[in-house]
Amino acid sequence: MSTVDTSSRFLSRRTTAGLLLSGACVTAAGFVATPWEDEQTTRAYLGALAESATRAQVSAVLLHVGYLLLAAGAFGLLAVLGRRGGRIGVIGGVLTLLGATTMPGLLVTDAYDLALARELPRDTAVEVSDAVGELAMSTIIFLPALVGFVLGGILLVVALWRVGEVPAVVPALVLLGWLVPMAGFDPTLIVAGGLVLVAAYALLAARLWRTPEESLPRRDRRPRAPAGPARADAGAQA
Repeated sequence: MSTVDTSSRFLSRRTTAGLLLSGACVTAAGFVATPWEDEQTTRAYLGALAESATRAQVSAVLLHVGYLLLAAGAFGLLAVLGRRGGRIGVIGGVLTLLGATTMPGLLVTDAYDLALARELPRDTAVEVSDAVGELAMSTIIFLPALVGFVLGGILLVVALWRVGEVPAVVPALVLLGWLVPMAGFDPTLIVAGGLVLVAAYALLAARLWRTPEESLPRRDRRPRAPAGPARADAGAQA
C-alpha cells in the first residue's frame, strides 16, 4: 500500500488560499487608508503625507503586510503548479521571486518621505525627494520589483488556468485589478482595482479550498519514500 505525504509541499493548498485572500484584503485596505494627493506631483504627495501622518503610516504598514502575504501566497501557487506550470509557470516564478524579495521592503521609503514632509521646508523636501527619484539606482531597484510582483502574479494565475485549476475569469480579474489603477491617477480607480483583486483571489481561494491536498489525484501528489524496513518488506514481497 503506497503512502502519500500530504504535508510535503512548501505550502498546502488551503494555506495558500488563506494567504492570497488575506493579502488581497489587507492590500485593498491599505489603498483605502492611503491619504491620496489631489494631483500627481511631489509637492502634493508630500503635502498629503504631512496632513495625514497617522493614515500614511497605517496605510504603509497595511500595504507592506498585504504585499508580504501575496508574495507568500505566490510561492504557494508555485507548489500547487509543480511541474505542470510549463514555461509560463517558470517565468512567473522567476518574476515573482524578483518582486517578492523587493517590493514589500520598498514601502520603508514612505517613512523617509513622511519625515521630509514634516521636518523640512516644503521646497527643500520636494527638492530632496525629486533628487532621490532621479538616481539611477531608484529605477534599477523599483522597476524590476514592480514588474516582477505584478506580472509574475498574473502569469502564475494564467498557468493555473492552463492546467484547469481555476476558471478563465480568475486571471482576467487579476489582470483587470492591476490594470485599472494604471488607467489614470485617480484614487477611486486605485481602490476599485484593489477590490477587483479581492474578488479574483476570493474565487481562486475558493477553488483551492474546495480541493484539499488529500482529494487530489495521486499523480498530482508528492509521494513519500517508505522507510528502510518498509522498503525491505516490499522487496521481499516482490
